[in-house]
Amino acid sequence: MSHPLDLPSEFAAPSLSEPQADLTLSRQRLAVQALLGVQDTAIVAAALACAPRELQRLGPEAQGSDHARAAVAQWRQTDPQGFDAMLGRAVELLLGSRQAVQAAELALEFGWAALQLQVLERAGWSLLLSPAQALTGRLLKPNLLQPALQQGELLALRLAWTIEALGEPHTVERQLSEAPGLSVGLKATLQARIALAFDQATRAVEAAQTAIDAFPHDLEPPALLARATLGRAWLAAGHPQAALVPLTAALKGARRDDCALLQIEALEALADVHLELHNESGAEPGESARFFSTQAQGLRQTLGLVAGPLPPEHYYAFPQLVAEAQAGLNAGQTEAAARQIEGLSQRESQTFYCYRWRNRLLQVQIHLASLQHQTARLLHWAALNDDAAESDEAAAVAPSPATQLCDFERAWLQGCAALLAARPWPETRLRAWSEAMQARGLRRLVWQQELLRALSSSPLLGLEGLRDSLQQLTDPRQLEDGLGRVRLLAPKLVGPLAALLAQPAIVHHPLARQNARRWLQALRGEAAGLAPAATATPAAEAARAPQTPASRRAMPPPFGLTPREWQVLCLIGDELSNEQIAAQLFVSLATVKTHINRLYAKLHISSREEALQRARSAPR
Repeated sequence: MSHPLDLPSEFAAPSLSEPQADLTLSRQRLAVQALLGVQDTAIVAAALACAPRELQRLGPEAQGSDHARAAVAQWRQTDPQGFDAMLGRAVELLLGSRQAVQAAELALEFGWAALQLQVLERAGWSLLLSPAQALTGRLLKPNLLQPALQQGELLALRLAWTIEALGEPHTVERQLSEAPGLSVGLKATLQARIALAFDQATRAVEAAQTAIDAFPHDLEPPALLARATLGRAWLAAGHPQAALVPLTAALKGARRDDCALLQIEALEALADVHLELHNESGAEPGESARFFSTQAQGLRQTLGLVAGPLPPEHYYAFPQLVAEAQAGLNAGQTEAAARQIEGLSQRESQTFYCYRWRNRLLQVQIHLASLQHQTARLLHWAALNDDAAESDEAAAVAPSPATQLCDFERAWLQGCAALLAARPWPETRLRAWSEAMQARGLRRLVWQQELLRALSSSPLLGLEGLRDSLQQLTDPRQLEDGLGRVRLLAPKLVGPLAALLAQPAIVHHPLARQNARRWLQALRGEAAGLAPAATATPAAEAARAPQTPASRRAMPPPFGLTPREWQVLCLIGDELSNEQIAAQLFVSLATVKTHINRLYAKLHISSREEALQRARSAPR
């Protein structure tokens, strides 16, 4: 008499020693477990369309990879229709349980066109905005000629893939006008992403808002993408306050729907927004920006999206190379940095880069031109527009309502170039831009512009403005961030900072005085082209090693100076007094003063401290 728990032969576990000619339910279960990678009885049963109680009757069986692969191969070969039916149910099950990655991999390895299109319809947008973005392309490429990809939502997905993954918005722009069957929301979302890629912030705002109005809710990834685009567009347009609501909504929806790439995009944009805005009451300066930036970086690391340096020829390596050139200037490696900046300038003239990247390059170009005393280049960059006339009317022109964030940043850099060329912008122009930045709530740029105004003013007003600027730097980390943004002004900033510290009555606030000391120490080293001792390289050490008088005389004088003026400037760099210079050169004190006045005029120097920095940064 058989035991009541004995299994019928058709449900018995397959013997590993005897070949199986038929497909038992247990062997099918083994194949499904291999495909889905799960042990849950209900999931396996749903894929097999069997009752869970039937599967629960099965005894333990081998789970080795070889047996599992053999079960899959046997099923596909002996019962292809049954296998395909099971595969369709399995993919549907995975999509329903938000396991889109596994569904896509199954459809790619074992499925057919219709099944792959089903995955695209159900989860294509989610995959596009996730770390598994490449799966979207793998599903699209073998099906590009399918009619379903020529119109409607799948066509929009294909175009979005071209923008987001391939980085070819220009290709989509040419195709979008004739794309059939696109809804208003999808078409407007694509238009907004294209405009954002082309630095057309106002157009991106309009298109993104149209898309949001067209979507009935934010429960679909394209609607979330439109909200993130609207927030980034408002920021690029110079209205960071308006960017908060759409970016926050996009971040919330991206977290809910596991759209990790969109979540990172929203976090990084929110960090930039809070960097520009005034901090909320009670928050430390820059704390909100650091919070969102840390969140984005942590998510990247968790998902394994933090890659090493890109190859130099890669398109997205451009800002990385600009940062390396800036570091070279800061370390005193001027000649090597100059060669790198020249290569980047040629690259920029041949390739389209966003305004943000171009502004970064402009900053290092201005910094280099200042170190090399290239006044003509500085004056070229100093004009607000290439055709701007040097008249009071042109100088008083204020930014227009359409001025974008990158325009404000570029204007500040141009104002720096004018100051470094000893021809600062008129107060009317400086004030107009400062007021426009203030009206937009651009806290960071307002602070930078006020610092520029202080350095462009008369000595007394300049010291007061500089004191006010320093007193806004109440956090050590913010102090370092601000120093990084204004280090190119070191030749004009070091002198006023030293004057501030020489007058305790002006710098009466302890924190402002401490900040002034830290800046003076750092800028004196940076203006001299010196790297911190902890990071100094042998090349940098050699570059700042003292030279003998003979070696200096062997070099041609830079900056258009005469040999004697060059000698005087070098001795100023060695911190000799006028009397000491006269004794060393065997000339009178009056002669030394004459040489100093002439080199001051040639180099547009207005103080001894500035002459000291110019001497230290000059090529030797």
